[in-house]
Amino acid sequence: MKNRPEGVVKEDESPESYCRRITRERAKNFYWAILTLPKDKRSAVYTIYTFARRCDDIADSSWEISKKKDHLQRERENLNRLYEGDRRGKLYEALGKVVEEYGVPRTYFEQLIRGVEMDLTKERYETFKDLKVYCFRVASVVGLALIEIFGYNDTKAKKYAIDLGLGMQLTNIIRDVAEDYRRGRIYIPEEDLDKFNCDFAEVDASGVNPQFRELMDFEAARARDFFQSGKKLFAYLSPRARACPAGLYGVYSKLLAKMEASGWRVWSERTRLSTVRKVSAVLGQWLISLNR
Repeated sequence: MKNRPEGVVKEDESPESYCRRITRERAKNFYWAILTLPKDKRSAVYTIYTFARRCDDIADSSWEISKKKDHLQRERENLNRLYEGDRRGKLYEALGKVVEEYGVPRTYFEQLIRGVEMDLTKERYETFKDLKVYCFRVASVVGLALIEIFGYNDTKAKKYAIDLGLGMQLTNIIRDVAEDYRRGRIYIPEEDLDKFNCDFAEVDASGVNPQFRELMDFEAARARDFFQSGKKLFAYLSPRARACPAGLYGVYSKLLAKMEASGWRVWSERTRLSTVRKVSAVLGQWLISLNR
């Protein structure tokens, strides 16, 4: 894990260049979709991603919990100062310009910080209703921030941006289920584990079993339900802007399909898509979205 979640800051880079570099280096599934946007919107999305990445990296760092809390509180204070006109550091200089130009509400960033803070104290979720709060805070609010940049023609777009984010986060949870378990976290709701009589300790020791496959089928179906709703977002965006979320939908849908085709062998290997498959997913879904 990284001991410097904020990344190396180069003094000779502009704030926008800093955010673009962090996104290029870290956004493995997002980067190709972002490239479809016009330059000004692309730069704004790089900035939103970099803020989210910084918060997430703090929560996932090897620091003591007290230090993580202190650093997330520092980000909260930087955010508050930004909305009062005081921009400190390259990220907040860039974020200040985005907020000024696109009017992104402060609450989206505040919710994101609250979401990653949940990882510091919560290791399990009893119900899907509980998990949904977490997913909304760490994923859906990013989508809500992004559609302010994309521009939309009806407030109904917000509901679909939320659902698209939920589908993506549930896909992440499925992909990372083994890694998270070995770090002491279980995001799959306990009610689902009980329903399928699935014990992760047994899966970890002996390998994927029928109970785990049935559980993953269930979780994947839930993610796909949110994707089906989330796809409705595209119709509320301009053809150029819809390419980005349509591309993300394509990448995450293919990721989910690849895990399913493997028989949910997510316990022994981390599922990835090649660059060619990512680009294909982005372009393919963009073309499909143009006909919606």
